[in-house]
Amino acid sequence: MRQLLFFVILVILLPSCYAVRAYRFRKFELDDLDKFKALTVKKSDKPFHFAYAQNKRNKLRAYLDSNLANSDTYGFLVIQNDSILYEKYFDDLDTEDVYPSFSVAKSYVATLAQIALQEGYIKSFQEPVTNYLPVLSKADKRWTKVSVQNVLDMRTGVKSDETYNSPFSDVIRLGFTANLSSRLKKIEIGDNPGSFEYKSVNTQLLAAVIEAATKQAIPEYLQKKIWQPLGMESDATWQTDRKGTARAFCCLNATLKDFAKLGRLYLNKGNWNGRQILSEDWVATILNADTMRAYQGYKNQWWSSRVIRRFSDSTAAAEFISAQGNDWYLGKGRRRGAVFYSAYNNLPAVFAQGMLGQYVYIHPSQNLIIVRMGHSWKHPRLYAQRFIEDLAARISRDDF
Repeated sequence: MRQLLFFVILVILLPSCYAVRAYRFRKFELDDLDKFKALTVKKSDKPFHFAYAQNKRNKLRAYLDSNLANSDTYGFLVIQNDSILYEKYFDDLDTEDVYPSFSVAKSYVATLAQIALQEGYIKSFQEPVTNYLPVLSKADKRWTKVSVQNVLDMRTGVKSDETYNSPFSDVIRLGFTANLSSRLKKIEIGDNPGSFEYKSVNTQLLAAVIEAATKQAIPEYLQKKIWQPLGMESDATWQTDRKGTARAFCCLNATLKDFAKLGRLYLNKGNWNGRQILSEDWVATILNADTMRAYQGYKNQWWSSRVIRRFSDSTAAAEFISAQGNDWYLGKGRRRGAVFYSAYNNLPAVFAQGMLGQYVYIHPSQNLIIVRMGHSWKHPRLYAQRFIEDLAARISRDDF
């Protein structure tokens, strides 16, 4: 009865109906993918195939089989030195199935931004974002002082609510609105321009910059610059609004092995089998622990792998750091309006991450890629990121 009443209220308050759709898909399942409008990203004519390791790694398989059971994982993939050490799918799914990545898509959009810069479509990341999206200044004049790099690093100060469990939040509106372009024209800057705040609308803005600069839709540009050159084995899909604009901040769907190929590109310093697709400097910046530390663990729409301890005040965090005697650092963040302090230690890896525990994790010194796609992660001891980091450490120690 309560759910019915909630549904009726949504219909009355928001007849435009994005909230009705949000309510329908509030418990997103894999089968729901077919219910969303999407564009197809065509597979490569010259597919690249990872090899399978000769050593069957029975201990690794046993460890992952037992730990991934009942974790709501769709598929899990471990690749080292271009060889697949472990690949498994659950609940009658298989290697050909296409999986939602949610915010893993952000790292693809950032990669396309760099390619657009290399090709001269974007003149400089230091340019004002309004050079490409002049309409933004009509909603807020301060957009003329925001650079494309600020958008890449989510340091725009954009006013947007990133709450996922409310049908009235800005990010949910972004995910279900029928007209993304219309929403982008209205966004304003809040109280913290220049500070890091994770807001998905930044990636949607970045995609709009790329489309304005290249005169190509994001799925089309992805197909030309990444999907074809990297030898993707399967068609992908990218969900769109009713007008065909890709929901670039969230909704790229592909197979695990094709997701892993973006990781391989970064492991190889932007080079793909002799072809330099990405600038080495771009890749080096993302993989640099000092840079990641300076940018609070988030740079160019990639996350730094790191251990974090959170504290309510800076003194307690500083005392913890002092007691460690190693490379721990003090950080400051804001979540749902509340300030928190953290002690963190960057690890030598980076990852793209989605909201339900989707990961494309790359560990350069181990030449290691780990991909996990699934629903909300469930595990009795470790959250998803920590599980993957612990697994990487075990592989580096040759525990398996």
